[in-house]
Amino acid sequence: MKNVLSNKILAWYDNHKRDLPWRRYRGFKDRSYKVLVSEFMLQQTQVKTVIPFFNKFIKVFPNLKKLSKANLDKVYKLWQGLGYYSRAKNLLNTAKIVQSEYEGILPADYETLKSFPGIGEYTASAIMAIAFNRDFIGIDGNVERFIARLFGYKNNTKNFKKIIFLKLKEIKPKKNFSQFAQALMEMGALVCVPQNPRCNICPAQRNCISFKKKNFNYKIFNKKKINIKKYYLLYATKKNKILFFNSKNKLLRGFVNLPLIDYKKNLFDTNFKKNIFLFEDEPKIIKKNFVHNISNIKMLIKIVFFKKIKKIYDNKFYWVDYDRIDNSLLSSFSKKFIELVKTKKIKYV
Repeated sequence: MKNVLSNKILAWYDNHKRDLPWRRYRGFKDRSYKVLVSEFMLQQTQVKTVIPFFNKFIKVFPNLKKLSKANLDKVYKLWQGLGYYSRAKNLLNTAKIVQSEYEGILPADYETLKSFPGIGEYTASAIMAIAFNRDFIGIDGNVERFIARLFGYKNNTKNFKKIIFLKLKEIKPKKNFSQFAQALMEMGALVCVPQNPRCNICPAQRNCISFKKKNFNYKIFNKKKINIKKYYLLYATKKNKILFFNSKNKLLRGFVNLPLIDYKKNLFDTNFKKNIFLFEDEPKIIKKNFVHNISNIKMLIKIVFFKKIKKIYDNKFYWVDYDRIDNSLLSSFSKKFIELVKTKKIKYV
């Protein structure tokens, strides 16, 4: 089964693969650089969304050396609209490390790749396979779905991830690792799709247990536990400026944020005025919670309006001109709140 099936999948890929811009390259360095950029952009983002951003990015930064010399603001500008801005920062930092410590050549070593900012097991595996033709495969949702259906496993099976990995090894060829890794991704994206899989064009149809059973639902969904977290949102304006904050919160890193701080009693005491910022008049707190959900976290946010801030002591807080706020860089809760203020659904007390 192994050689026959892998050959069928590779043959299908040769005839049906998409013409993606990161698959067009000139030489080893160009290939590894384009794979690196694409893998960062493709983290939690669909291919069709990434393509125009990738083309624009490569036009400005055609090689790793040029990217390594860029400033973060310029990289962020090109990333606008793609979201998850920490990826842009990690990509830039990785480029700088590779340029300074590896003479601008991306190392073909799994552990070294994993040591770079923003590169985990999946991204390192994908780069090793696609860029360097090494015996690795990045198991994303597409690959997992294809293998699970092929061998008839449900995701609630004990050691599901390990089983998928072992079953994948059973059908891997002894060469053409780059092509095979991409072929599996294409199979999941174009043929073995989540709903209504296109079994009539699938090269693995004869071997597929799910096809034989006519049961393609491999995912068993468990209800996620909702975690409730309480915050204060500190809202202040000065002439045409609004107060922002550099957050260390894992959920908000890489975004531009309105000041969001953990809820606690007696927060706005003398210490606050000495260490954070000095304000005139007592802040007004809206009793009703502003609710925002991120993944399995329910954020209950008390909005605090400050009429006048006299002096800021904590340099994590800063003013931004209202007209210069870049919506594409805003965190989702900040964007949502500013829209509510604009439409006067939340009023300054």
